Amino acid sequence: MKIIRFEAKIMLSVMTVEIVSLSNKLTTGGTAVCKGILEFSNYSKDGETKTSLSYEGYGAAAVSLMNAGVYSNGIAIGYVDIVDRTPVFKINSFIHTGLPIVVAEEEFVMTTLG
Repeated sequence: MKIIRFEAKIMLSVMTVEIVSLSNKLTTGGTAVCKGILEFSNYSKDGETKTSLSYEGYGAAAVSLMNAGVYSNGIAIGYVDIVDRTPVFKINSFIHTGLPIVVAEEEFVMTTLG
């Protein structure tokens, strides 16, 4: 029987992200846990490309994610882990930088004075 080993090099990553979905809970030990989907942008000759990635945050990172909320932007510091052949971004720290700017369509009415 041949044993195949998978070895991954863990690299610290700092990304500007948008939180797309968020679910949270407390473990039996009282630790906050957050999981969900985030998006980050890549830029290439074809322009901006958004990529979705699952994430997990524990402890202080989870509390920061919960306080920021869904659709918030921030700086995520952590590493990518491969879980059952699926990449998951493990967030060690999250710095909330604000909500995205959304421009809503408004109806303008022209009036004349006099």
